[in-house]
Amino acid sequence: MAKGLRLLFLSYWSAEEPLVRSTILPYLKLMSEGRLIDQVWLVTVERGGDPSLPGIRSMEGVHHVTVNMRWKGRGVLSKIDLFIRLFLVMVRLVRKHDVQVIDSKAALAGGMAYLVHRFTGVPFIVESFEPHSDYMADTGTWSRKGLYYKLSDWLERKQLAHARFLVTVTNNFARDLLQAGYSEQRVRVIPSITDLDQFRFDPKARQELRAEMGWSDAVVGVYVGKFGGLYLDKESYQIFRSAYQVFGERFRLVLLTKEPREVIDAGLREVGLDPSNVIVRFEEHHRVPRWLSAADFGYSLVRPSPSSPYMSPVKNGEYWAAGLPVLICDGVADDHLIVKEHPECGAVFDPRSASSVEAGYKHLQDLMTRSGTRDACMRVAREYRGLHIAQRIYDDMFSTLLAGTQRG
Repeated sequence: MAKGLRLLFLSYWSAEEPLVRSTILPYLKLMSEGRLIDQVWLVTVERGGDPSLPGIRSMEGVHHVTVNMRWKGRGVLSKIDLFIRLFLVMVRLVRKHDVQVIDSKAALAGGMAYLVHRFTGVPFIVESFEPHSDYMADTGTWSRKGLYYKLSDWLERKQLAHARFLVTVTNNFARDLLQAGYSEQRVRVIPSITDLDQFRFDPKARQELRAEMGWSDAVVGVYVGKFGGLYLDKESYQIFRSAYQVFGERFRLVLLTKEPREVIDAGLREVGLDPSNVIVRFEEHHRVPRWLSAADFGYSLVRPSPSSPYMSPVKNGEYWAAGLPVLICDGVADDHLIVKEHPECGAVFDPRSASSVEAGYKHLQDLMTRSGTRDACMRVAREYRGLHIAQRIYDDMFSTLLAGTQRG
């Protein structure tokens, strides 16, 4: 006899995307080990990379289904083709396996979940629900008058109206949804959870990597992520330059990013920095922790905007789990408020103000002299990014949904 729900989980990201490993695989493990979920079909959208997911085969009851993008480079035509085939695959899975709940990760996937819900009647959940269309408009990527914005905004409004549960990543957004009249019975909060064991500070890795790099007495700042769009771009190089003014020649910068090296080098030269002194590379997700252990603080460079309070950068939890204080822009996520409440775990700054950036670095400099800083950051990670948060919300949502299917 089935022990729980049959669930279809949709990710619009591909399997090789680091966000799948950091924000989906840990949740699938919770589902496979819990009593409320019987079977899970994870659907990912593949764009030509490696579709394998390490560890998923060991998760009992979890199955991975891929939908491959065709006609890459053909713009809208390719997207329409993918959209139709993804819809048909999901409908087929729902009917073949008598799926009882559709879970979707982020608003793009939530839009598809809504359409499948309307066609099949199966209830759906949207996790990591954020105003994606506003993000894209705030950064200038989309025009509010354009087709992409209008379609995305329409689908987000449909999710707001019809999703059984809306799971935001910040208390900021949840509070605004409640104030807008959405029922507290539907709104939940799960921030971007961190695998605390994987990212735990490793003193041996720190010692080995710093010895290898010749960083015996260096101050090391690390940034994991992108440039441009939702993130600071040209401004980030001025921020990096200010670090040398505070820490002097001891400062070392590590950029773990997919951004082309030549683009990074041009940005560094533009502000008078020598690219040969900066490490730029892309690392697989499982290799990032050793770099964090070797560092002394982390950069969080989400661009402040009207919608940035609704974001929850994954990297912040990973920095804290490794014991790193975070230099974060004011107004971003719940995290800038966490740092203000716990100044031992970072510094908040205004990227438009050179004096604010300098003050942030000086606060970090002070934190580096305190013996308890690393432990304090790891405590913050446990409190605000621990998997127990997702476990509690999952138990709440899925027990409610399971009870509903049993009554039906």
